Amino acid sequence: MKVLPRRRGAVLLNSALGVALVGAAALAYTTLDSGAEKTAGKTQVRTATVTKGTVLATVSGTGTLASPTDAAQDFTTGGRLTAVKVAVGDQVTKGQVLATVDTTAAQQQVDAAQAALNTASVNLTKARAGVTTTTVQQLPAKANGSSGSSGSSGGNGTGGTGATGGTGGRGAGGSSASAPSADPSGQTAPSAQATVPAAPPAVPEPQTTTISTTKVDEAAVAQAEQQLATAQTNLSNAQTALAGTTLTASVDGTVASVAAKAGDTVGATGGGSSATGAKSTGSSATAPSGFIVLTNPTGMQVTANFSELDSLKLKKGEAATVTLNAQSDSGFNASVLSVSPLPVSGSGGGSAAVQYSATLQISGDTSKLRTGLSATVSVVTGEADNALSLPTSALSGTGASRTATVVHQDGSTDRVTVGVGVEGDTTVQVLTGLNEGDKVELASTSGSNGFPNGSFPGANGGQGGQGGRNGGAGAGAGAARGGGR
Repeated sequence: MKVLPRRRGAVLLNSALGVALVGAAALAYTTLDSGAEKTAGKTQVRTATVTKGTVLATVSGTGTLASPTDAAQDFTTGGRLTAVKVAVGDQVTKGQVLATVDTTAAQQQVDAAQAALNTASVNLTKARAGVTTTTVQQLPAKANGSSGSSGSSGGNGTGGTGATGGTGGRGAGGSSASAPSADPSGQTAPSAQATVPAAPPAVPEPQTTTISTTKVDEAAVAQAEQQLATAQTNLSNAQTALAGTTLTASVDGTVASVAAKAGDTVGATGGGSSATGAKSTGSSATAPSGFIVLTNPTGMQVTANFSELDSLKLKKGEAATVTLNAQSDSGFNASVLSVSPLPVSGSGGGSAAVQYSATLQISGDTSKLRTGLSATVSVVTGEADNALSLPTSALSGTGASRTATVVHQDGSTDRVTVGVGVEGDTTVQVLTGLNEGDKVELASTSGSNGFPNGSFPGANGGQGGQGGRNGGAGAGAGAARGGGR
């Protein structure tokens, strides 16, 4: 085919332009690639200066607020509500009457228990007195010798005529001789002695005595004492039940809820009113529940969960900061009250990380805080004031002894051993090996292609060109260089 002279010139011109463009592209890629290769040989050196300041080591956890004086108020004796004396929002004081239930049944139990106690007391008195038995015994009879002597004495002492004397002698002595008769001539003539039979001896009346014997049954006494003790316990329980018909506030606080009204029937709880605060399960808190609930933000606490490694650093009394998640600009000072020795329920199973809870006391004004608010806790586990410090990234290694590269003013470097103390969140305390003002090399930030972190504009294109040169893939300068070949 014949090419016209005009068209031949156009084709030649276009060909020349295409060659020129390809050459320019190849020159540009060669220049860029050469500059990148030169830059890759140079590493940007960053340094940090050893300064004095405060190094803080902290651990963080998350949890919720709870007041230890939040209290559920419940009757110990159930029944029909006769009065509810408070409403939600009322301020109450400890000991104030909150509500009452009907006392009829409780009073009857007290009366019956009192009567049983009186009976048991009388029975014990009888048992201790015992049973008395009375017997009559006859005494032995006395001897008769003293009666004869008395009769003889009586005969001799009686005067008067012989007949009279003889009569007296018989009566008192029993037997005696008759008096001699008188002779008319004045001489006494002997007379025959007459014998009178003796009277039978008198029989004395029998003598008796009365003997009383008291016997105490120890088994009966023990049983009566046991019955008395039981009656006293029953009375005490009945009196407690009667007192339980009146509900009083166990703490100062604000009425948060009332579950029933007058005329309703309420049940009894074994514990009655309690001021144990909100129950915490791990990092969540559950408000107390009951017939009446009292809240009191005074002395608010926070229970937070920490990782097993961080929990080992926690100690009672360590200072902390509490930040409410709903108010990021809030900050409350606190201190560690206790650290649980047991893991949080549910942690440690499967792949879940083990966590331990700690309770912290918030200081300052907590009157506007509420139970259940979520918070982040930061506990200071180590602190070094006016200490030499460096960024943690300036040191290599772990433990108390590490290494660092010191950069001198003339650009020369030395590798030194550094003793460290408190390791903070971003800085570490320097104990030995460095002085204030020393410059220490930080880790390099250069990328594999010579640009910082590989994110410098055009770096990806360079990588593409390199890929096109090595494997035939890529775009931009890589494609132009491939076309030039």
